[in-house]
Amino acid sequence: MSNIIETIRSLPKMEGYKPASKIEISDAEIQLCLHFADEYKTYLAEFGEVSAQGLELTGIIDADYINVISATKEKWDLNPTVPRNLYVIEDTTIDGIVIWQDGNGIVYKTTPHNEPIKIAESMLDYLKMKK
Repeated sequence: MSNIIETIRSLPKMEGYKPASKIEISDAEIQLCLHFADEYKTYLAEFGEVSAQGLELTGIIDADYINVISATKEKWDLNPTVPRNLYVIEDTTIDGIVIWQDGNGIVYKTTPHNEPIKIAESMLDYLKMKK
């Protein structure tokens, strides 16, 4: 799992927030009625939220648009074809493209009103594609 941390640290102009506690992570899972992938939990526990050049990952933070709970609930409402076991890891704000992950770590992309399409085996693989 340290590869996810190393990869995030290597992102250009990377800025983290404050690490999320185990309680905050568990509470977010309870509020969404799902389980985060282990690598997402590792990311949250290390950074809380991350912004980097051309990338803004959701996390546990006060800003609703980037908070995983509020962002996921909002995007679920906007796209009912998205299964409720997926949570938002990035809202690209480009043409309505949203990047999702499931509890097994698989990463998906949606465009408005379309079903998710698998794009990566993990968040780590997704981030490597972005570099």
